[in-house]
This record gives sequence, structure tokens and C-alpha cells, in this order.
Amino acid sequence: MNEPQRGFWPVLGGLRFLLAMWVLFDHTYNFGPAERAIPVLTKSGLMAVMCFFVISGFSIHHSIATRPEGYLRRRVLRILPLNMLAVLIGWLAWSMFGAAGGYLAPAKPPTALQFIGCMLLLEAFLPIMISFLYPAWSLSIEAVYYLLAPLFRKLEGRPHIPALMIASGLFFVAWPLFRNEYVAGRNSYWLTGIVMLWAWLAGWVAYRQPRDRRYLLWLGLAGVASVATQARFFDVHNFGSAAVNCVAWIGTLVVVFHRVGDLGGRTAAVLDYLGELSFPLYILHYPVLFAVTGSLFRIYPNLNWGISQVAISLAAAMLAYHVVDKPLRLSRGTRLADQFGRLRLWANGFAFSRRVMRTGVPGSSKVSRIELTR
Repeated sequence: MNEPQRGFWPVLGGLRFLLAMWVLFDHTYNFGPAERAIPVLTKSGLMAVMCFFVISGFSIHHSIATRPEGYLRRRVLRILPLNMLAVLIGWLAWSMFGAAGGYLAPAKPPTALQFIGCMLLLEAFLPIMISFLYPAWSLSIEAVYYLLAPLFRKLEGRPHIPALMIASGLFFVAWPLFRNEYVAGRNSYWLTGIVMLWAWLAGWVAYRQPRDRRYLLWLGLAGVASVATQARFFDVHNFGSAAVNCVAWIGTLVVVFHRVGDLGGRTAAVLDYLGELSFPLYILHYPVLFAVTGSLFRIYPNLNWGISQVAISLAAAMLAYHVVDKPLRLSRGTRLADQFGRLRLWANGFAFSRRVMRTGVPGSSKVSRIELTR
């Protein structure tokens, strides 16, 4: 009953891409001189992440409600390969260039256990965050929300979810009263995951109860109150920076609760594609820019402009989507078990070929299928 029209998903895809670009623009101040960065109204991407959570909660509710079979497998294929790629890029950059670029280099050399933990998205539980993999903090929290989604599904219609939203939202609004630090500034994010759960559940509720004005009103007020109490964390320093945060939050809520937009044709195709790029863009741009500032921009510092960082990040996102993400996740009719089966077949065939080259085929020149697939 609650399934949105097909033309609404391109709207969400375009919105996800805009939020990813917001984060990228803000981060151009972290990898080069401020005067060369992309001009922005606010240098904090915290509100963009909150809006990401709203869209994620909506999309995950749709996924588990309409296709419960294989839900966790789809989530693993969605986030783990690209996250592993991000960690691999960061590890290679650190191994080859180290602190040469001077941007986002860790004060202490990362350990092998830190890299392994980041690959497994354990930042939400352990103090293992590496500076050049920083955007993964929100992904590690989101992965926990994915695991909790089946539980939230069972709690639908009960007062537990509204109670969780109220408790989490109040804690988030009152955060400065408990900690005088950035809500996403620690090395372990279990507490951050608790206080930001309400934003993710806002999208979850929007899927089940579209056009619910009560939720829309209270969630909107909670977001505005958060911007007011945590003005410095949202980088609110004038009317423009306050407005962009509030408009982004309220606008995202309106879009998901009222399912604004029903697109088709070429426009929908373009927005769908941009939406697919949003995740690789978000998770890869930090390690990619860390690698580039330690190599190319170190040799040619005059190339280090915000627009260059954006172009390189977009190119990396497109390449990762077409080479890694899409083949693994979007190939129709191919199950994960089939993919592992093919890998096993190739590995066994390679091993058997080496054995044949060394010793010859015993007793016959014919190779049986049983031997190849054992």
C-alpha cells in the first residue's frame, strides 16, 4: 500500500547526489588552501549526513517491506565492496606517500588492525577511525541501522519506534549540554549512532505513514532546534548558513513524507544515475583526495584547486560504480552464490592447470568436469 510511484525514486536519487556534492564541496577546505576551495554557505556537512539518514531510512523500509528475501545480502553488496575499495586506496596512499601531502595525515601511523577494522565497518564500536577514511563514520552507523531494520519491522504499530525517536531526538538537541564536542568528532561512534537514530527513523516512519503532518511538524521543529543548539557544529555564522541547514532538513522531510515528484524519461534516467554515483562519491572522495594531494598535487601544487578535487572525485566515483559497484550489485539473474561458485571454478581450474603442467594428466589426456569443479 505504501510503495511509492516509480517516478519518485529518481527524485530521491537526485537529492542524494546533491547531498554528496554538499559534503564534497565542504571537504575541499580540508585538502587545499581555503582561498582555492569551493565557495559554500556552510563548511559543515553534518546536515547533509542527517538528510542522508532520512533518505536511507525511507529506502531501507521499502527494501525490507517489498523484498525481505535476500535483504542483508543486498545491503552487504551495496556497502562493503566500495568501503573495502576506499580502505584499500587509503592504505596504498599511506604506504606509498605517507604524510607527504600534509593533508589529513594521521598524527600516529595507522595499524594493520585499524585498517582491517575499517574494512569491516567497526568504527561504530571501536576507536579505530583513520583520518583519511573519515566519511566512513556515518556508514558504520548506518550499517548498524541496517542490521536493526528487521527488528524495527517487527515493532511497527507499537509505541517503541516513536519512543526511540523522542529519546534519540531529545538527546541530539541537548547534545551540547552533555559534551562540548562535535557530535561526529570522536574515534568511536556508538554514542553518535544513538543520538542520530531519530533522523534515520524519520525516513522509516515516512515510508509507513506518508503525509503524516504530526511527524512532519515535530521532526521539522526538532531539526531546527538542533541547528540552534549546535550552531557551531552546523557552522551557522550568519542568516545564510542557518537557512541552508534548515531548508535542507525541512525540504528533505517534505520530499519523503509527501513523496514530491514523479519523473520519467531522460530526466529520470539522469537522476537515477546521479543517485547511483552518490554513495561511491561520498565514501571514496576522502581517500582519493588524500592520495592525490600526497602525489600529484605535491608535485604540481598549482593544480590543487577545489574544482580539480571535485573533478577527480567524480571521475573516481564513476569508475568505481562501473567497475566495482554495478557489476557486483546490479547484474540481473546472478546470485552471490553463483559468483562465488564461478570464482571457485576458476581457482580450481587454475590449480589443476598448474598441476597438469608440472606432472601431466595421469592415465588420460581428457580432463573431467568433476576434477575441475571439485
